[in-house]
Amino acid sequence: MSGFFGRLSKVFGGDDAASTRRTDADPPPGTAGPARVRPELASFDLVDAALIATVACNRLYGADAADLVETILDELEQRGEGVHVIVDLQNVELMDSSSLGMLVFLNNRLGLIGGRVAVVNASCGLEEMFRLTQLDRMLPVCRDVMKAVAIVNRRTAA
Repeated sequence: MSGFFGRLSKVFGGDDAASTRRTDADPPPGTAGPARVRPELASFDLVDAALIATVACNRLYGADAADLVETILDELEQRGEGVHVIVDLQNVELMDSSSLGMLVFLNNRLGLIGGRVAVVNASCGLEEMFRLTQLDRMLPVCRDVMKAVAIVNRRTAA
């Protein structure tokens, strides 16, 4: 497979058959259950009213992505401050389409309270995925945290 879909397949990890093969230990599709708070998925810092969520896992798929978003929302609620989230992907090598969907969900949810989501430290492959899917138009993709903080704060002021 080449071209657009070939690049997307490579970014999503589709060339590795073992990464998509279900095992008996995996829950059946659609039965993963509700998202839950899992603090081990990310570490958090607060910079200029923006919550920095550094993702700890190297592959972000399905239920883990939903749990990550639930964990981020819980952290925002516990801190009681900040409406913006910067998702730091420095440790993430691969993401699937449901992970992208969860980032959009997070952005939409924060938008209800005037917040925004930005992405930082994405690998070249992940940056390409955001560009190919045109999600970089909705979610700013930056190389450093301070630039991302400035962007989300500027969008709120405008």
